[in-house]
Amino acid sequence: MSKAYAGRTEPGNTDWKQVSNGRGVYVDVDTSDASFDVTENIPVYITSLGGKNQHWATTGATSIYKATHKRFRVFVRWIDGSPITPEYANEVEWHINWLGRQE
Repeated sequence: MSKAYAGRTEPGNTDWKQVSNGRGVYVDVDTSDASFDVTENIPVYITSLGGKNQHWATTGATSIYKATHKRFRVFVRWIDGSPITPEYANEVEWHINWLGRQE
């Protein structure tokens, strides 16, 4: 049986973490509210980066890492590789919109 669920991290209060080289941020997105069936395939996740501004000049938000039935990770950086901080990402209310579908 197919199941779909959508959500987002909280704008202005997303748990962004600094990438070790300072040139990006990442977040582990909690999808446990979807209650995806752990006996079935890992869901397919589709993501986008939302925010008040400057998110058009980033890359990475649609690349999914470490996907499980309960979470996945997304990295975001500036296209030009400039430094970025979790504080800035929350100041401009960057957040991850997501859709998960399990077949």
